[in-house]
Amino acid sequence: MAAGDDRIRRFYLFRAVTSFSLWIPFWTLWLYGNVGSMFLLTVVDAAFWITMIVLQIPTGLIGDKYGRKTVLFLGEVLFAAGVLCFGLSTEFWQYLVSNIVWALGVCFIVSGDTPFLYDTLLELKRSNEFITIMSKAYAVMYAMNAAACIVGGFIVTTTDRLDLTLIFAAFVGLLGSFTVVMLKEPVVDRRHMDSFKKQLRAGIKMVIFSRPILVLIFFQVVIEIAIYVMAVFRAVYMSEDLGLGFLEIGLFYGSFSVVTGIVMFRAGKIESALGEKYSLVFLFMAVLFSFTMVFVVTSPAAIIVQYLMYTVSGLLGPITNGYINKRVASSQHRSTVIAIGTFIFTAVLTVVEVSSGWAASQWGTPQTMLILGIALTPIGILLLWAWFRQVDKAAKAHQVRVLKQF
Repeated sequence: MAAGDDRIRRFYLFRAVTSFSLWIPFWTLWLYGNVGSMFLLTVVDAAFWITMIVLQIPTGLIGDKYGRKTVLFLGEVLFAAGVLCFGLSTEFWQYLVSNIVWALGVCFIVSGDTPFLYDTLLELKRSNEFITIMSKAYAVMYAMNAAACIVGGFIVTTTDRLDLTLIFAAFVGLLGSFTVVMLKEPVVDRRHMDSFKKQLRAGIKMVIFSRPILVLIFFQVVIEIAIYVMAVFRAVYMSEDLGLGFLEIGLFYGSFSVVTGIVMFRAGKIESALGEKYSLVFLFMAVLFSFTMVFVVTSPAAIIVQYLMYTVSGLLGPITNGYINKRVASSQHRSTVIAIGTFIFTAVLTVVEVSSGWAASQWGTPQTMLILGIALTPIGILLLWAWFRQVDKAAKAHQVRVLKQF
């Protein structure tokens, strides 16, 4: 048995229990049914992202200062509270408040999740296994998502109440938050931690002056924006554009997660086969293809491309977070760097999502997806070119170090 297997299994259990998200296929339909506009839907969601813009970096600093378990527990409790409030909401302002609480929970979770696992593996001298182990954690998450989506579909079909998926999921999440107690805090030397101000300054310098980290963060932003905007529109698109019922939507969401979980289980091998260069190329090309097909194919068959988007969604986290964590030299700044990346993502997404919501209200969802895909293409190509240069530069530097040893 490899060192620390029990600690890793506990992390899998934490991921499993907190991932039983009955609301995934239905939260946008619940919100859309009460506000009646794609634009207002995205404005409500913008409250979520604005909260993350304001609080993501502070929660990252707290994670580095006080430990990963602390922010994970706080995050899961606040997450559950936000989901519950969202399920009980019926008015625009109520959704806004609920999303603020929900977002605060996500800030804490993001600040502790991957840094917890990476620092645990560093302590166990198994950091080279991060992508493989993180991909398995994602596979567990998607398997639980799949089961939850199908159960959620039956709940809505039998009760005709979308809100119950959020209310039930909140109580499951609250119980699941106590699995954090079972985790063991990874050893990080915090005796000489700087003040929050100095810590933030060091994290910003690390991002700005490390070209590979900067390129990775912006690439992650581009792909995550594409994934998230499609995720926001997906249920409404499936219901209104493709004419699917609640049970069908739940079953499809469940099957999306099953396929993604299977792919995620082999994410480490996929990344090893493609390498640092072509892993990112695959993610980018898959997103562009999916956005194009949503516009081109107007029949229910268009649902097939959503499997590809879920595959990209599952692969992105383990691969890019693995590459970023590999290049962050100090564990004392790991949460801060992740938080800075999330801050950049949320700032950009807030503008893009609301703009996309307005465009969808004017021209429709498929047309908006095509416009967004076209807009992201030149940015993605530029970032891939910059990434290729950084990988080649690192390979040459490694070659020089090897030659100097002889």
